[in-house]
Amino acid sequence: MNNLIFKNSRILIIDDKEANIDILLGLLEMQGYSHIQTTTDSRLALGLFKSFNPDLVLLDLMMPHLSGFDVLKQLRETIPADAYLPVLVLTADMTAEARKRALAGGAKDFLVKPFDLGEVSLRVNNLLFARFLHQQLYNQNQILEERVQERTSELEQANLELIVARDKALESDRLKISFLNNVSHEIRTPFNGILGFLSLLQDHDLSPKDRDDYIDIINQSAYRLMNTINDIVEISQIQAGQNRPDVCETNIDKLVEELALRYGPDAESKGIEFRLHKNLPDGLQYIYTDDIKLRTILSNLLANAIKFTETGSIDFQVRQNAHNLEFSIKDTGMGIPASKHSVIFERFMQADPSNTRKFDGSGLGLSIAKAHVELLEGNIWVESEEGQGATFFVLIPLYPSKLHLNKEVQVLNEPLMAEKKDVKILVAEDDEVNFDYVYLILTKANYPVLRARTGNEAVELCRDNSDIDLILMDIKLPGLDGYSATKAIHSFRPEIPIIALTAYALYGESEKAMEAGCNDYLAKPVKGEDLLAVMRKFI
Repeated sequence: MNNLIFKNSRILIIDDKEANIDILLGLLEMQGYSHIQTTTDSRLALGLFKSFNPDLVLLDLMMPHLSGFDVLKQLRETIPADAYLPVLVLTADMTAEARKRALAGGAKDFLVKPFDLGEVSLRVNNLLFARFLHQQLYNQNQILEERVQERTSELEQANLELIVARDKALESDRLKISFLNNVSHEIRTPFNGILGFLSLLQDHDLSPKDRDDYIDIINQSAYRLMNTINDIVEISQIQAGQNRPDVCETNIDKLVEELALRYGPDAESKGIEFRLHKNLPDGLQYIYTDDIKLRTILSNLLANAIKFTETGSIDFQVRQNAHNLEFSIKDTGMGIPASKHSVIFERFMQADPSNTRKFDGSGLGLSIAKAHVELLEGNIWVESEEGQGATFFVLIPLYPSKLHLNKEVQVLNEPLMAEKKDVKILVAEDDEVNFDYVYLILTKANYPVLRARTGNEAVELCRDNSDIDLILMDIKLPGLDGYSATKAIHSFRPEIPIIALTAYALYGESEKAMEAGCNDYLAKPVKGEDLLAVMRKFI
């Protein structure tokens, strides 16, 4: 450590006598000190101090122009309060008053001339050692202070992040609670209609008109309940990352016509004019896209337009926009505040999330539409002012089909029994209510029906009854499940068509059924006419 001090310490000597300076220089150089500055003019002391930045000052008191006390005062005003600069006073003034005054002025030590050189050397070493220790302590304090500041900053940032995370969690909880309350409302309300009017149907004194009205209400409530469940299942698939496109050739002309036929009457029943505008160039009839997701997107937007419009009109338009296909649904309804234009597409968010909102629905339609649009590499947005109606736009890439197939798909409405009366159907279904429903549909069409309650039983019945022409296969069965039963049956009856009829309706289930060997797939609940239409393809 002494070598380090000798090598690096800077010493400033201020004395008006050149002889004194020479003595001190000789002593210090002999001790190994090499960074030394001197001056005999005390007026230059402050400037030299600032430029040289010494570690030790050797100072005479009795000097012309400025005394040592004056120099001490200048240094005290220059040196920072937390700095330690040792000043060794070397003076011929041996009075106690001079000693006290020098030490009070900032000197750290005091020697009277003539001084002993050995004592000077020891005191120089001690003062520089004290300076070294103080500097080390100062540096450590600086490091600790910086670390404390860094840690404090990190804690403050962490606290801010925790506050933001807490606020987001609280908002998420609030939205989810609001969503769950809304979903509960959307499930319980139609349930109440179904159960309530079913009990009223038991009244034997009902008029035929009342009975028909009650049945209509039950049907409407059932479809409202089904729509809510479909929305919940669909948003769950989206959140689980199971929302993938299934691109196929799609007849855009037919799709928009079907949507107009589906939603036009709903609008007109409210006294709202419904107009379809097809502004497509000649020859643009088929494109490649996911027709199911596109239909879902437009259905949600059209249903919303009808729901939130009391009077006026709804304009449904499709047109080519550069390399895109643009759909727009314009209504004259209540409109949407500008502050809500982005949040209405978020999950669990609605333009009116209050408990007193006027319109029913799960509030998931727009978030589902947005997810599907993004999946199709498109864009969706709204232009609206509160009270001035709204226009929703959907833009998807235009991938025209190279095939121009102008095929007319004919829907056969004649009774299925007219096609083939002796077709035998095997229904693999373990649930009594579901089997009774399918049994009534099939027997009404004069089909002989066999039933299997397990997958194993379905396989054995196919082995024992070679006249079975078609199988309706539930997937969730005791023993062998529907997939395994299908593979087993096709191992010895590969020609028999098997239609999966299941409550498994999540993304990928239809593909899974096809991979197992099923020829088609229907998700429960299924309408009788839809079931017969699918069966018709294989009979």
